[in-house]
Amino acid sequence: MIKPPLDAPARSRIELVASRSPLAGLLDRRLQHHGICDACPVLVAVSGGIDSSALLAVAAAIASRRDPIRIRPIVAHVDHALRKESAADATAVEGLAGLLGLPFMQVRIDWSAVGGAGAPPSSADARDERWKALASMAEAAGATTVLAGHHADDQAETVLLRLARGSGLDGLSGIPEQRMLNEVCQVIRPFLTSRRAELAALIVETGIEIRHDPTNDRRDRAREMVRHEVLPRLESIHPGAAGRIAALAAESKDRAEAGGLMPPPWDRAAFRCFDEPLVMTLLRAAVGRVDPMVAEVARSQWRSAARMIVDFDPSPRRLRLTARTELCVGKGAVDLKTDSKVSGIVAKS
Repeated sequence: MIKPPLDAPARSRIELVASRSPLAGLLDRRLQHHGICDACPVLVAVSGGIDSSALLAVAAAIASRRDPIRIRPIVAHVDHALRKESAADATAVEGLAGLLGLPFMQVRIDWSAVGGAGAPPSSADARDERWKALASMAEAAGATTVLAGHHADDQAETVLLRLARGSGLDGLSGIPEQRMLNEVCQVIRPFLTSRRAELAALIVETGIEIRHDPTNDRRDRAREMVRHEVLPRLESIHPGAAGRIAALAAESKDRAEAGGLMPPPWDRAAFRCFDEPLVMTLLRAAVGRVDPMVAEVARSQWRSAARMIVDFDPSPRRLRLTARTELCVGKGAVDLKTDSKVSGIVAKS
């Protein structure tokens, strides 16, 4: 745990230090890029750890020291109720919100109500429930944007894991800076180009006391092994490796978007001028725009989808890609069915 200085952190000190940080300029630019202005209510997801607390400090500084006011931050905390210390984490985050003069909201997840009785929930289940809780708090607060504190080191971990598992160009894009949580609420991660050390330095300078989640110290899960073993070894070989991997993710995103497809349905014949890897990449990018589970699809499944598209079998066929998305291939067209939306196969002669 990072210990605060002996003097208790004061609101004015936190806002002054945060407003002078390069992170403040970065957040301001990303908010402007996404059209967030006019004192919009914005939910700031805060766990109590280094990353989210640094984001909150910068958001609070921008809210109080920018004219005109761009955002009105609302502190949102999700208590996963999986550790005995979780209630104390929520109390600490509420105290920080009070210190900064910001409204506070929280949701404590009831795992028995979401079918979680018995075995502990998986990381994926916990993540899904966290986003659901944040979306519900945003709706209650009248906000359409949630800010999250993911950074370049998180991005590097994600890219390395996808590389190891097998990934196309869109998979190398890593964590998206912006995506929709539902029909009206988006999540924005403004610090994806910033290193974790920069956020930690801000926390030390402001004197904010952070909470430590011991589950992040585990070495028996893939992401934590990459975080504590693989990335540090890469950094020892090539200092700054994580930042360069994050830069690769940004470049991959730009290239995937530049070569992307229009919304479906698509003329099937057009795909036959592409090689199989490019069809896989284009299809992954298209699915990724509507389905956040795209990264969980195995490379072999994308290969099967690409081959189905470019072969000459005229019979209508379907291939399930994720729990939400199905590929539909007809005689002359390719389409996607997502959730309850059914896009018919349009046959073209």
